[in-house]
Amino acid sequence: MDTQEIIEFYTTAPLTFLDVITEKISSETVVTNYKTMTNAAGLIFPINGVADVKIEGKNYRLEKGQIIHAGPNLSIQRTITSDTKFEYAVIHFQLSDGENSKFPLYNRHFALQVGEQLKLMNLLQQLIQNYIMGSHLSFLQSKALFLNILEEIILVIKMRDYQYKKENITLITEYMQENYTKNMTVMDIANHFKMERRKLSYLFEKKMGVSPNVYLTVLRIQKSKVLLRTSHLSVKEIAEKVGYTDYFYFSRVFKKITGLSPSQFRKHIN
Repeated sequence: MDTQEIIEFYTTAPLTFLDVITEKISSETVVTNYKTMTNAAGLIFPINGVADVKIEGKNYRLEKGQIIHAGPNLSIQRTITSDTKFEYAVIHFQLSDGENSKFPLYNRHFALQVGEQLKLMNLLQQLIQNYIMGSHLSFLQSKALFLNILEEIILVIKMRDYQYKKENITLITEYMQENYTKNMTVMDIANHFKMERRKLSYLFEKKMGVSPNVYLTVLRIQKSKVLLRTSHLSVKEIAEKVGYTDYFYFSRVFKKITGLSPSQFRKHIN
């Protein structure tokens, strides 16, 4: 599931809070089958214990640190897997009429990895307590808490996504080293890793100290220097072997970085 798509859905979709329910289920319960509400989606928050659910044929593990989004009218099969009672909460909400085509995620099911976030669980408990009170004011406060919960979920998954991608910059540099001979751009690399180009550039520079474009250019020039030193290939052939289709552009870049043209560099080392 694309993180950016999820973030855009929860930040821009016109969602309306309906209610919140809680349930405690004995570990003796084996399997239960039911459907989600016909006119509302839900966010399922495990509170205690562990359960396995199958939503429209896909398996999920319900445990602390993971929230499940389930769209309207979906088939669910639930199995309790822990020795203790399984306790969970579901926040139900609706999408404004006529908006389904704009926000297909509303009708789908997917997991949100949030970790054991104390602030998020505190907001959930506040929402449950406010909703139980039943007054007009408490319902208004519940709606505000629902939006606060969505905001916190977004912040958490953005941070987790950032950390994941930061850790995977190593994979990106390895990909560059394996594919520098291709006439690829930073946009091509971003598309390969399903990242926005600006986000990739930001994360890459934060970890590596240079932009991905500079890293790729220096990598190509270093490889071309090896070929100039060890082969009898023409400068044009070397340019093509390190990913440059334009021989003149390669020569300009080479001179800018080394201070010598490729021919001068080869003559100098010999």
